[in-house]
Formats: sequence, C-alpha cells, structure tokens
Amino acid sequence: MEFDKNQTEFSTPRHKAIWDEGLHIIPLETSLTDIEDPEMREGCGQIYEWAQEYYEAIYTNPEEYSGHTPFEMFFLLDFIAKNAEIRNGGLVFNQEKYKELLRLRKEHIPDLSLVGLDIEDDGYMKILTNKKYPLFCKYYKLFHDAKINKKIMARNYLDFRVLAHRYKRTIDDLLRVLPDRLGKYAIEIHEYALKKGAKPELPKYYTVARYKYKNEFLLSLGYDTGQNIPLIIGIPFGLSGFRRGYGGFMEVIETQPDKEELIAYVIKEICKCNACWGSKKVSNRCGIWTDIHGARRMICGDCGITKSKAPKSNLEYSDYDIKMLKRMIDLRIIQIDGLEKGE
Repeated sequence: MEFDKNQTEFSTPRHKAIWDEGLHIIPLETSLTDIEDPEMREGCGQIYEWAQEYYEAIYTNPEEYSGHTPFEMFFLLDFIAKNAEIRNGGLVFNQEKYKELLRLRKEHIPDLSLVGLDIEDDGYMKILTNKKYPLFCKYYKLFHDAKINKKIMARNYLDFRVLAHRYKRTIDDLLRVLPDRLGKYAIEIHEYALKKGAKPELPKYYTVARYKYKNEFLLSLGYDTGQNIPLIIGIPFGLSGFRRGYGGFMEVIETQPDKEELIAYVIKEICKCNACWGSKKVSNRCGIWTDIHGARRMICGDCGITKSKAPKSNLEYSDYDIKMLKRMIDLRIIQIDGLEKGE
C-alpha cells in the first residue's frame, strides 16, 4: 500500500491514524541496505509484504478488525516473540504465556486469522505459524530480539537495520515522512544548524533529532503524531536564560540590534506549560511564572522556543518563522560561547 506523505483528507480519524502508522514504515530498500544474508533478506521481505497487506486490509475494511490501528497487532506479536522459541519455522510458547496474552489482548486474538497467522495447539505448548510466509515467524523473532538488544523503540516501523552488524540511522528517517510544505523548512533548519557547527544526535526514538553545539543542546527537530503536530522545531535555552545573570538567553537578545523583533517572537513562541505532567493544579506543574518584558508566561522547564504547545491555529510554520528560528539558533550559539568563556 502506498502512503502519500502529502495526503490531508481522510474518511475518518481512524483512517488517519492507520495512515500515520503506515507512513512511518521504513522503506524496504533502506531497511535491507547492510543486510547481506540471502535468507535474512527474504525473511525480512516476507514480514514487509505481510505488513503491507495488513495495512491495506485494515485501511480498506477497518470494521473487520478489533485494533484501532495495526499497533495492537504488533504489540501482540512482540509479546509472543519475547516469550517464544523458534521451532520448525514457528514460534513456540507455553500455555501460561498464552493465558497471559489472553488477559492482555484477548479482543485482538481473532485478528490473527484475518492476517494469515494461526495459533495451534501442541500439547502443553502453543505455536504461532504463518503458512503463506514460512520465514515470517523466525525472522519476526530475530527482528524483535535485535530491537531489544539495540534498544530501538519502534514497534511497527519495520526497521530491519537492527539485524545488521552495525545499526545506522540518518536524518532522512525523520525528513522522509514530513509533508513537502514542512519538509522544506526542516531541511533548511537542519542545514543551517550543520553550517553553524552543530552535530545531529539521533536518539532511540524516531520522531525527534537533537543537535548539539559544543556539548550543549542547540536544536530539536521532530514531530508528534499523537498530538497531530506534523513538525516541531525547538530552540532550548534553559529557565536560567530568563533571569538576569550568568549566560542568560534574554541577556544575549538585549545586545542585538533587532532586539524588539526578537523579544516579540520569543513572547509569542515561548513554550508554555500546559500541565504536561498531568496536573492541572498550577503549583504541581513543571513550569515557572516568568516576566518577559512585561508579558507574564508560565515557562515549561523542558522546552524553549517552539510551537509544540501552541494553539492549533499557530502550529503551521511560515517563511518568517524559519527566518526567526535561524536568529534563535544564532543567539543560542552566542549564549553557549559565552558560557564556555565564563561570561
């Protein structure tokens, strides 16, 4: 099934959620780049083909499936893979684990037969099989174990690179899924940060890349499908940056010829605390009330200049945003250089 990253219209929110997950599957040609073993390549290819058929089926006829999206099926398969051994092409696990699986995901068990998977009895044991794709179970188990060993947190991205001797990811993994209207901005900010001497750091999560300058965080670039935020660009500063004193971000702004424009942008785009720890009681939030040139804001302690907690009407980036965010990167670099010099 083809997933168009520029698609914006969907029949239902469920179709949108399924599409979002499918879009993030790593292309097979990328995933198999450093895998040379012929059987392993074939096994991974069978998992990929199975997944493509499953996504198309649940997208076309979602009412037939219990899971809101394929995520639930991959959770079920991961549970089996974690607790099973490979035997004659199937995955063998005991009755106790099967009972535990029923307690956790009983409503999703019937979906297995819809996607060509069967759980058969073998005395005290249960066996997961896939007759259409005979290498599926063996390599799903190996794939699952490799994800755990390399601490890669992506249940249904099908990133078979974890099976290679050396796992390599690139910024393309993040840029690949961004719609064209936003991808151009992400690339522009990415290239600007590199030109300024930043080093990208790709953590275990696929949805964000962070950039460091002289061992300090300079930029974060990512998205949040759960909150339906297709692009997040963040410039950190630390809460201390909004207090008079050592290495402050606002002190740097005060020295700039365009400080009035910069201050106005900070006031508009500062990351505000929105009960991200789950408490609506102000005293329990992570933020702190701060005065920014007469504007009172509860500043979130783990953010910076970003739209990630802005009203939905202000989530889209513009050419002007990119211009100002480049200036924010400049200011952050001045701040970091000042910290290094002890200013």
